[in-house]
Amino acid sequence: MIGFELSPGGTGGLPRQATPLAAFFRQGGGTQVALAQGVGGDVTVWTEVGPDHAACLRLDNEDPNTRLSWRETLIAELRNVYPVGRMTLTGSWSQLQTSGSGRAGSYTGNRAISTGSTGAVASVTVDRAEPYDLWINYTGRTNGGYARVDIDGGQALVNEIADPDNLGFKAFPTYAATDLTRRQSVKVASGLVGAHDVSFRLGGTASPGGNVIMVEAVVISGALSDPDILPPLWTAGTTYAMGDEVQFGGTFYAARGNGVSGASGPSHTGGIGSDGALDWRADNRPTYPEFVAIDYASEREYAVRFDVAGETTELGGQTHGNEVVNSRSISLDGNAWIPNGSGNGLSVGSQITFVEDLTWQTNAGAPVGNCQLTRSVTPGAVSHSAEMTGTGPRMDVEWFYTSMLPIIRWDGESGSTVVDTVHVPSHATLNLADFAGQIPANRDFPAQTRMGLTGKVSDAVLLYGHEAAILPTTTIGMVTLDSFLRPNIDGRSEDGSQDWTAKGYVIANAPGGLRLENGDTIGFSSRHVLAVA
Repeated sequence: MIGFELSPGGTGGLPRQATPLAAFFRQGGGTQVALAQGVGGDVTVWTEVGPDHAACLRLDNEDPNTRLSWRETLIAELRNVYPVGRMTLTGSWSQLQTSGSGRAGSYTGNRAISTGSTGAVASVTVDRAEPYDLWINYTGRTNGGYARVDIDGGQALVNEIADPDNLGFKAFPTYAATDLTRRQSVKVASGLVGAHDVSFRLGGTASPGGNVIMVEAVVISGALSDPDILPPLWTAGTTYAMGDEVQFGGTFYAARGNGVSGASGPSHTGGIGSDGALDWRADNRPTYPEFVAIDYASEREYAVRFDVAGETTELGGQTHGNEVVNSRSISLDGNAWIPNGSGNGLSVGSQITFVEDLTWQTNAGAPVGNCQLTRSVTPGAVSHSAEMTGTGPRMDVEWFYTSMLPIIRWDGESGSTVVDTVHVPSHATLNLADFAGQIPANRDFPAQTRMGLTGKVSDAVLLYGHEAAILPTTTIGMVTLDSFLRPNIDGRSEDGSQDWTAKGYVIANAPGGLRLENGDTIGFSSRHVLAVA
């Protein structure tokens, strides 16, 4: 999946130069970005990476004196969710709180309804100005029956499913050979526009199977500016039913019972806790949106190990620390960001900018330089620019990673393969499957500054481009960049609940070794481009 594009710089009749891995750096079709509060003062960034998909970036700093560190990337399908609480129910329905959460091996993990009665009907009105598709989220059962779907009182608009067994109407079977499977989703209509009334019911007994259906939600296509792509913010004094999902302070929660919420929101980030009146289960992998981790919680902006007068220090974000924040600004479309405390908590725009002025220091707290880090987030792309000027004694650098690219080959939580291949200019494609169960030697790529990843999320193709550069503001002479890859950090395979992680690095070098004196400046940049097709 290596692509090339022509550079506009060709002159004098000479052939224009091809840009290596150009396909990995093309915009994926997203148009918006968004900001929300994260856990404990952290920030969550969303960026659309293609139609109906977004990347969720977790920026955290457990120590508020340390810069925000991009620690994890999750890919989510953007769908407006109409859960059970939004539905009108007639007839005999059982209200359920299922035992698990998220994508783990459970039912649905939140509120669901079940019936074995053909007279029970659930209905909800969906609405979107842009064209949209429509799905039903359900749970497969070993006694699953046929679920009939109607739109606006008929089946003319139900154009993605058919009559599965000469039933006389369009339906889909909810039978699953193994019970307790993860949530499933079936597309039942496409090309809808505006408001439509959707209803579903048990249509009859399936064979193999039975006569019970369990449904969690009706969902339609979405974008970051739509209101129902995330659970609503928790509110005080509100009636909730068991299994209702909310978010508060950057954590997702599901109600553990029926009742009225307390005066102050839940503050726990794991397990079960109370808001003073109602118990909530915390879950950073909620049942909607559906998340797939494409990389793991590891540093990616930069990291460095240096020696000052015999003392060795590692520096870089939360992973290594030793950076003091002197000032920080966060802006959305050029205006200072103020967290949104209503709706689903998202502040939506077209560009997010973080600027942090930092002091680099040794383990002992001695200042060695001033650094300004600028992070720009646009639809499908995250760019960093950093400039550090030495202010103290000489720093003899052992290694200097100008950027890093964490990778998840196998996501143990979702039980799915994510990243398949790694591409580097002038080198053969690396198939990560070839390294299963091994801790292989690093793969070195001298003088290369670009990497491309291919993978998959659900049924979509994932492309991820990563590159780094030395900025012309650098004053210390010739600095070159090389790359290398660790294909399987822990020797994992594609099984079990543990992730198989890998990591790419772009490293700075200089003839005779890299060192920074008082007054020396080094500037460097990196760019991450994501697209889901």
